[in-house]
Amino acid sequence: MEEREIQYFEQFGETIQDGYGGIYSADGVWLLSAPIGRHKSYKIKEGTQIIAHYSFMGRFDENDDLCINPCNIEEVEMPNSVVYLENEAFWECQDLKSIRLSQSLRKIPCYCFWRCLSLESIAIPKLVSIIEDGAFMWCKSLRSVYLSKNICEIGEGAFTSCESLEKIVVPHGTKERFIAMLDEESARFVVEEGIIN
Repeated sequence: MEEREIQYFEQFGETIQDGYGGIYSADGVWLLSAPIGRHKSYKIKEGTQIIAHYSFMGRFDENDDLCINPCNIEEVEMPNSVVYLENEAFWECQDLKSIRLSQSLRKIPCYCFWRCLSLESIAIPKLVSIIEDGAFMWCKSLRSVYLSKNICEIGEGAFTSCESLEKIVVPHGTKERFIAMLDEESARFVVEEGIIN
């Protein structure tokens, strides 16, 4: 473990490790680091409430120049006990293809899924009201986004450089409201389709 990781984990005192290699605070409230390099699918421990920043990024060399131990997780299942994601929680989790988000989340923070190059689709939970700046920036494989009616703010560049984006699905009767929230690049993909909570 690198010195900066040790310093970060020290603020939590004792840590525990699950059977997959994920590192949690001793009370199980924080997921500090996802398992690295071992598993393609990961189910976050029930009772976890907070996903720390850079939890799914992988490990870099001492100069932060080269990823020496990438996070190879392709699929994540997040329990509904998770109420908060820190900024950059899934930053550069490049193999992540799908994620089931907690239904208890209220926002998607800044750069949360930045450069998740393999992420194909995302359904935003119904309690989420804010998607912050750059939340899905550079998700090059992202084809479809499903937004709920409760979203009242979408930050700058939330879906910028999502080269494969085909549709942003919104509930009936909300298309114009969502177009006004999105940047010009993303707004052209908005479609109304079905009923989304």
